[in-house]
Amino acid sequence: MTSYASVSELIRGEAPDSPLLCFSPASINERVKQFLTHFPGETGWAVKSNPHPLVVRAVIEAGIRAFDVASRHEIDLILQHCPSATLHFNHPVKAPEDIAYAWHSAGIRSFAIDCPEELEKIDAVLDGAGEEARRDTVLTIRFRNTRPAGTGNYSFDEKFGARPGEAAGLLRRVAGLGYRTGLTFHPGSQNRDPESYATLVDLARGIAAESFARGTAALAHINVGGGFPCFYPGGPEPELKTYFAAIANAASSIACPIICEPGRALVAESANLLTRINLRRKDDPRLYINEGIYGSFMETPFVDFQPPVRAYSADGRPFPEAGTYDDFQIWGATCDSLDRLRMPVSLPSAIGTGDFIEFGMMGAYTNATATHFNGMEPARLIAIDEITSWPVGATAAQIHCE
Repeated sequence: MTSYASVSELIRGEAPDSPLLCFSPASINERVKQFLTHFPGETGWAVKSNPHPLVVRAVIEAGIRAFDVASRHEIDLILQHCPSATLHFNHPVKAPEDIAYAWHSAGIRSFAIDCPEELEKIDAVLDGAGEEARRDTVLTIRFRNTRPAGTGNYSFDEKFGARPGEAAGLLRRVAGLGYRTGLTFHPGSQNRDPESYATLVDLARGIAAESFARGTAALAHINVGGGFPCFYPGGPEPELKTYFAAIANAASSIACPIICEPGRALVAESANLLTRINLRRKDDPRLYINEGIYGSFMETPFVDFQPPVRAYSADGRPFPEAGTYDDFQIWGATCDSLDRLRMPVSLPSAIGTGDFIEFGMMGAYTNATATHFNGMEPARLIAIDEITSWPVGATAAQIHCE
């Protein structure tokens, strides 16, 4: 793969007519280091956030050895690059064939469930494998978040999660069958409330106490999920170390290991999206680019944050930051009139057809969710020695744990 020193060099060298995700693993190394050093437990990674092989290899090289997987493809992908990885099959609803593949072929011994019916599917797969098979397997009960947090756009508990009382009953039933047990929850993507983690850890403690005389000592682990935020421009996200402190404080009386599985937080800053303006009409605040919500911007209609931007001329020169800027409406590449960014973008007034816009912090839930709608090819990754970084209104302490 050809590597470029900068986005300007890339534009001059390729004059790209399709969107590109400019990827550098340096931010992955930094973010993984923060979690491995400061999170009060084990850090894994949610593969769904970006399963591109370059990203997977970068996460592994940075030191991650535990992974949240949700499909056969993700299982095979991780084992291909890290055969000794610990895999947690934490999709709460799994096909029986995938359960069998995970347990018998991939050696997975950690599964999430949220109802008796899913337990019965797993137990049927292990039927005949003996008591030792159950003793080697951890079934983690996903319970419902009774205090929703995050962006306010995603409700993770409409689809999955047992109510606390149901979770306690399920824990007892799982343990009675001979399985090891755990608890997990989803705190909400781009979570802006560190104390919500503490509240949910406390709720997990209560569920364990209701289920077992030994309380959390009877659990293999408590998994606090992901949801740790990235620091987008103008966002109110608290310092990352505040989340770690809240979890550590709540877990101080927990008698089992704590696990986290961030997705976005580890990989979002590793890639910026380079797009070309295919049309600007005269005296018109609308810009039509070669990417959209059916590609790398799938998430933008549903969230209240937007990536930072930088503009380049058609020959790769950055527009001066001190120039005149206007707000533009960004329209996507397809013929669908829904294909637009929800919020306006501030760009140089002189920007026009053939110029480029670089969108930052696009390493998560972009190429992972892109489609081929209208025959548009998803953005491909290209290596950049050093991608653009932005001051995002966050202090160094927000980005770096001290």
